[in-house]
Amino acid sequence: MIEFKKNVNSLLPYNRKQYLTDSGWYGVSFQLNSKLKEIDLTNFIEIYGQLFESIILKLDKGSFWIVNHDDKDLEWFPNDEDNLTSLRTLFKQHNISNKFKGALIFTKDDLLQFSKDLISYPFTVFKEEGLLYKNLDVSHSESKFIIKISGHLNIDLLSMDKELLKEVINANQTSDFIIKYYLGTSIF
Repeated sequence: MIEFKKNVNSLLPYNRKQYLTDSGWYGVSFQLNSKLKEIDLTNFIEIYGQLFESIILKLDKGSFWIVNHDDKDLEWFPNDEDNLTSLRTLFKQHNISNKFKGALIFTKDDLLQFSKDLISYPFTVFKEEGLLYKNLDVSHSESKFIIKISGHLNIDLLSMDKELLKEVINANQTSDFIIKYYLGTSIF
């Protein structure tokens, strides 16, 4: 199942305009080890793809996943580049305009199928070096847990469930990543 929904706020189990300022949230950033900073986009997608899949498999409860621009809706494709081909094809197959503003709704399997394009989206939607687009938030429909895909080539995790976040961190600590805690986040 893949759907396109305009009313994002009604889908999310949290207030996306306030979650970064609300108390009770814990956050970490999975950033590439400095030894890997000069890798190409293919290797970046492979490394973060493994992390993304691990998190999705851990959190999936059989419901649906919501993918949206983090704090406000923007056009999904502000250009007609020849990149992100799987995601652009999905829009065409469903007769959805590139100017669509809203959320994509996925099952776990569909989300994983499009993970490569989603992981690289904020960094690659424009083909111009250094020009980044809006971050993506990936949320499970029943959990206050956010996977934030950043144009700065990292994935951040935000959660109100400290123990669940701790489990996800422990399961995904590798030499590929440096884990940086958000200010005010104390987990261990």
